[in-house]
Amino acid sequence: MQGIKLAIVGVGLALVSATCLAGPFSGVQQSSVRCGKQLVKIGQLAFQLIDKCGEPQYRQVVAYSRLTDTTNVRAGNRRLGARDSVDLVTEQWIYRPGRGRFTRIMTLTGGVLTDIRLADRQ
Repeated sequence: MQGIKLAIVGVGLALVSATCLAGPFSGVQQSSVRCGKQLVKIGQLAFQLIDKCGEPQYRQVVAYSRLTDTTNVRAGNRRLGARDSVDLVTEQWIYRPGRGRFTRIMTLTGGVLTDIRLADRQ
């Protein structure tokens, strides 16, 4: 998955409407959220989310998909052709920041943050 992160930035965001709501969670959708003093925004990579928010309390895979027509998409330093394919994993990462604060549900597709939702308070 690490090798295809660059390809997913362009492609993964196009799949938001198809995959980001695949999980069982709902809540108030956000375009950004704070983890302490750090701002996390849709489009950031998984490692950036971990740098700013730390490891999630819970992770779950909610969907798998495969792109088979990836003409003009780059994966690292190589260009993918129409016959190549890229497997995408959609995960939901759950953060519970503490008592009286909203649970944060972060959806990542192909290692890119595609959806942020605030759910119930603890």
